[in-house]
Amino acid sequence: MPHASFASNLLWVMVIGLLGPSVPAIVQGLGISYAQAGFLFTLLSLGSLFGSSVGAIVSDYVNRKRILITFCGLFGVGLVSVGFAPGYIALCASVFVFSLFGGPIGSIGQSIMLDMYPDQRGRYLSLQTLFAAVGSFIAPLLVAANIAGGLSWRWPFVETAALVFLLLMAVFFVRIPDSAAKHSRRTPLRSIMRNPNMVIAAVLIFIYVGVDLGFSYWLAEYFNAELGVSVRLSSAAVSIFLVGMISSRLVTSRVIKRVATKRILITGLSLASVSLLAFILAPSVWLKAVLACTYGLGIGPVFPLIVAKASEEYPQQSGAVTGLLFGCVSLGGMVSPLLLGILASNVGIERSYFLTFALLILLFAGLLGWIRSRRRVSEPVI
Repeated sequence: MPHASFASNLLWVMVIGLLGPSVPAIVQGLGISYAQAGFLFTLLSLGSLFGSSVGAIVSDYVNRKRILITFCGLFGVGLVSVGFAPGYIALCASVFVFSLFGGPIGSIGQSIMLDMYPDQRGRYLSLQTLFAAVGSFIAPLLVAANIAGGLSWRWPFVETAALVFLLLMAVFFVRIPDSAAKHSRRTPLRSIMRNPNMVIAAVLIFIYVGVDLGFSYWLAEYFNAELGVSVRLSSAAVSIFLVGMISSRLVTSRVIKRVATKRILITGLSLASVSLLAFILAPSVWLKAVLACTYGLGIGPVFPLIVAKASEEYPQQSGAVTGLLFGCVSLGGMVSPLLLGILASNVGIERSYFLTFALLILLFAGLLGWIRSRRRVSEPVI
């Protein structure tokens, strides 16, 4: 089952990663503005907001294998429809449909991992998000390969649909455990949402999305439109950022037992802050590429470690916790790319990255405050 769980997260994040590198070709092919392109990301996140949160919460109560099979099938159909959408409106509808049914396969897969390995949350969430980053890494390369081969930006979505259908068939042959929580011992969802630690974690996740997707979604268009890099190379440039993220999550999964979470987070966010500011100011394209990689190194551990700490509050209700936090991921994905797209239309993508830098500093400060508050609560009263 771990491999199917990893694959589900990889494919969902891979599909998310297809859209960003495809933006230059979509903008040119459909003749749309940056704001309209940003709205595609909003629809992607809106569908995921409902699908991933509701799907993961429901997985605490119903047969997980059945809903995974159902969602995989509908997810694949939505991806195929992108390949045949005749115009912008039809494309918007298709993006919403595949995000509505694709979001749950990632969140349910993660909740299953939390149930299977409750004592190694940091390690396995780092591995889970490592596979997600691999999916994001593959996506721009797939887009670049199709464009280099003279194919439309639509083909990567159709090709990924084939992989989704393969996952669907694999799920038929693996054992998928249902939720470990007993109905009589479940904490009401309303109580989970009111837990101060859950509220803070949700806010931090929301900010993190702006720091991550707000940077990576517009990276290809930035290299193409403002730095003069070809569409093929600018699409592949996103992979440089993801190399850093993959590397940091792999390292985190190995050192989490020996190095304190606080130290990993402070080191990572310090590196990310310096790298992002230098990225904005650097004059060289190649230097910007290197700094994009070190930025990925810095922010890579943040998401899995926040989720790992938050899920400790309700270890037997991983579906509810995952659903709520994934909902915040989607909510952040609705807001930040669209906002940055509007800013980019008015002041340019490079200047809009200063908003990402401001969010990064806010995330840094919020995490430090959360770590200190959790430490005070856990200290014995003398």
